[in-house]
Amino acid sequence: MSTTERARGSRVVWWSRAVLGAGGLALMGYGTAGLLDEPSYVDKWGVARWLVGGLVLHDAVFATLVFGVGFVVMRAVPARGPAPWVRRTLLGGLAAGVAATLITLPALLRPLPTQNPSVLPLDYGRNLAVVWGVVAAATGIVIALRTWRPGLFRRDR
Repeated sequence: MSTTERARGSRVVWWSRAVLGAGGLALMGYGTAGLLDEPSYVDKWGVARWLVGGLVLHDAVFATLVFGVGFVVMRAVPARGPAPWVRRTLLGGLAAGVAATLITLPALLRPLPTQNPSVLPLDYGRNLAVVWGVVAAATGIVIALRTWRPGLFRRDR
């Protein structure tokens, strides 16, 4: 790849990130404005606490777990075990599974019966197990495909 192609690609990436970031900020602003203007939401501080709690839960639990496990998996015994790309793929599957688990936790830990009519009476434990199975299968398929066809996921195409 020439320097000109690399520079062109980096400009495309920069503009893509800028446009997507601006769109995300605009949507967050629209949602916040809609929340603040909605008269039926009486407990606006409760919503703020819930959002901040999710952010703290993400940073304290999810990010720490994924980065900690990633550090151990990638650095503990680099000479043994699977190739680094296999470990990275497994860490991606772990991140997806942990994210699904964190999203499901409020429904799993709620006392039954609930007073909230918007909570669906589903078997969240079973559904979470299905999600973990799909994540594990998808991770295994990616590893198998890349092992079988090494050039399938090359970045320089």
